[in-house]
Amino acid sequence: MILKASLKYLLLLAALTTPRLGLAAEPATCLQANEECIEIGQWQVSLAVGGGVLTNPLQGGENIPLIVVPYVSYYNEQFFLENTTLGYTFQEAEHFDISAILELNGEQKHFNRLHAGNIIGVDGALSDGGNSEVPTSPDSDGSEDLFPDTDKPAEPKRLPTLDDIAKRDWAIDAGVLAHWYIGKQHKITAQWLHDVSGVYKGQHIKASYKYQLAAFDWPAKLQLSAGFDWQSAELNDYYYGLNSKDNVEQAYFYQGKQGVSPFLGTVFNYRINKRWQFKFSAKRTFLSSAITDSPLVNDKHQDYVFIGGLYEF
Repeated sequence: MILKASLKYLLLLAALTTPRLGLAAEPATCLQANEECIEIGQWQVSLAVGGGVLTNPLQGGENIPLIVVPYVSYYNEQFFLENTTLGYTFQEAEHFDISAILELNGEQKHFNRLHAGNIIGVDGALSDGGNSEVPTSPDSDGSEDLFPDTDKPAEPKRLPTLDDIAKRDWAIDAGVLAHWYIGKQHKITAQWLHDVSGVYKGQHIKASYKYQLAAFDWPAKLQLSAGFDWQSAELNDYYYGLNSKDNVEQAYFYQGKQGVSPFLGTVFNYRINKRWQFKFSAKRTFLSSAITDSPLVNDKHQDYVFIGGLYEF
């Protein structure tokens, strides 16, 4: 049981964090001389070791510590595997490629009840320990009302947490992924994905722009990125909505709506030798009001930070 939990958690870390480490190598870029490219028909296995955290914006949610992050990829002429993403590239040119992909939806990461500290020995370091109690009304003097208004519904005593809600399941998404390469420094990525597992029965779109700046004559690279995630009402309602299936008071029922969450990120890589690279990466996602309006959500943003070394086998 512990082994299964550990493997599931490692897959979760790989799926959620490796793209932010700036390790992905798309087939179209391999037409150029690029040390980050993966040769056709060759497996690439890497291990990032260091310290970092992926914050959890939910009430009662634990931050995910990032200590050891595995990365696995394989490309042949058209099929590829990148961690938990399977793809088939059906259109490829010098400056763009289009692929059909199948992957795990990452939204469930907030609801995973695995205790990360029991697996890799570190608790979430950046938890703000948010208070789940409803604050006292400003005009309240703390005394008991001798003549309560029986027509007024009782005020809930606390906000709902992860321990109160029904299980949110993993989902599998399928859709289209496209990259456009503008010179050697600019890349635009767009993807559309739809739930094919029948879990949340919705869809989401992600688009991003990345600018890569070579750091003088050093063996280093600095990448800046910006983009957005659009999530359908069905997706937000399944994961962040609250209703009769959850063990919460009716006053906290919430129906999710569609929304857009913009994000900003940066990645810095410094190659030490053939096997080792120094990695620093950070990302902030500004959660849409469709998510933050849910009583289950405690923060308006999600942060990701990692610093450490990457070893390429």
